[in-house]
Amino acid sequence: MAVGHVILPGSDRVALAGARATGRANANATIEVTLKLRRIAPLPVLTGRPAATITRKTLAAKYGASPKDIAKVSAVFKRLGLTTVHSDAATRTVRLSGTVAAMEAAFLVRLFDYAHPGGDYRGRVGPIHLPVAVQGVVEGVFGLDNRRVVRQRPQPVGGGRTRAATTVPSSWYIPSELATHYNFPPGDGTGQTVGILEFGGGYFPADLQQFCALAGVSVPKVKAISTDGTSTSAHDGAEGEVMLDIEVVAGICPKATIVAYFADFTEQGWITAIDAAVHDATNDPGVVSASWGYAEDADIWTAAAMTQVNDTLQDAAMIGVTVCIAAGDDGSSDAIADGHAHVDFPGSSPYVLAVGGTTIPVKNGKQPDIAWKEGDGLRADNGGSTGGGVSAVFPRPTWQSAIKIKSVNPGAIVGRVMPDVAANADWVASPYLLVVDGQAQANGGTSAATPLCASLVALMNAARGAGKRVGFLTPVLYQGKGGTSGTPLGTLGCTDVTSGENKTDAIGGYHAGKGYDAVSGWGTPNGKKLLAALPPG
Repeated sequence: MAVGHVILPGSDRVALAGARATGRANANATIEVTLKLRRIAPLPVLTGRPAATITRKTLAAKYGASPKDIAKVSAVFKRLGLTTVHSDAATRTVRLSGTVAAMEAAFLVRLFDYAHPGGDYRGRVGPIHLPVAVQGVVEGVFGLDNRRVVRQRPQPVGGGRTRAATTVPSSWYIPSELATHYNFPPGDGTGQTVGILEFGGGYFPADLQQFCALAGVSVPKVKAISTDGTSTSAHDGAEGEVMLDIEVVAGICPKATIVAYFADFTEQGWITAIDAAVHDATNDPGVVSASWGYAEDADIWTAAAMTQVNDTLQDAAMIGVTVCIAAGDDGSSDAIADGHAHVDFPGSSPYVLAVGGTTIPVKNGKQPDIAWKEGDGLRADNGGSTGGGVSAVFPRPTWQSAIKIKSVNPGAIVGRVMPDVAANADWVASPYLLVVDGQAQANGGTSAATPLCASLVALMNAARGAGKRVGFLTPVLYQGKGGTSGTPLGTLGCTDVTSGENKTDAIGGYHAGKGYDAVSGWGTPNGKKLLAALPPG
């Protein structure tokens, strides 16, 4: 290590399994990195839903970055040949631009080009080093390594289940039918804004118009925002994910404004997108939905990135924004083939509403949902199953202290248990209608269940009125009405799912059962009952 530099904690990287270095990165190429700075004061510990939310302005003033820190960081790296292209005290970010050679010298790293079956990338191995002058000020540096840290939810293989977008088979579900199934409160989302995070694909108005015609709803207002220059109209195979997210919300909240925040599929992109959505004072989403993620303990995330994303999710909780995240579609393994159980991040964050998946056994029937599992539960084998389990990273929060579920992994920590709720995700037995690329198809996954739950939150926000958003809903589900130790609101406001399991790894999985479980959470939402059970204000 050179004199004058120190290791940045949480920045260690290893090469992706199966990656092959093909040579040094082009020293003359210009790249940008995002720095996260320390807060003026640390965030308070949340042991439940805040008694009162704060405004974004107050959040920035009390817990943002100091202007002096921003100026200092910019000056230090200017002397090292890097240019500040953007800074924001509210999000605690400084964005620097410079050549690969200058970045390597500033952070004492070596950047290589890697070939990998999942996508080539620019990467590094080992820790990042910081100039001593900004030690303790800079908490993370993101963008030197641009490996994929989100797993696209692949489209289901269902031969013969794609057709011209002119009819909807009777076995498929349009969102309004699911709203009826889950007893959503009435409404059309008037006055609400739903944010959606996207890491690929694009928004295509013609597809949405066709979907709305088939679903029998008006076409909502949609804003597609690139938070980092990423395309908002890419035909890259991920457009089905984007259109599924938007169409599920449109089918339930056609009068809401839907804002899709696009970013690159990297750690830097995640940080940029979640910052943009949570701190968006212009559009002011009351709920944010994300159907993307990756196993929290894979060789993908750095500890620093997970910390920063988690901190921003706590920002959302403090300002009263509900964040719904998919629990994953590959059961207890989360598609990591090491024989152990894993859970998806950011779904494992204690500050989100993690959404699992179910199957509706009979359309218009009265039977309760069952936990979703098709085939062997793995999408790689044309199956699928709900994610769920125990975090290996985040300790069990106070509000889950009564939950006694243990990880199936030996020697595991007493971690955050997920999901919190579940909803229809089956793309064979009870599929959603999706229109993408001019074609109608059956689709599903927790990628569909998550915007469905976000739509419920939007309807509840509308019913509660201005200044009374649902906000940080998750801990409320584990507490009695009014914060007491009585019957948990999850029991009062959800229909228990007692059948099914999600085992997809050798070590074991989790089973649905009476009360809370690590497959379906509290069960499927009963929208009207949940709304009635929520604490006021």
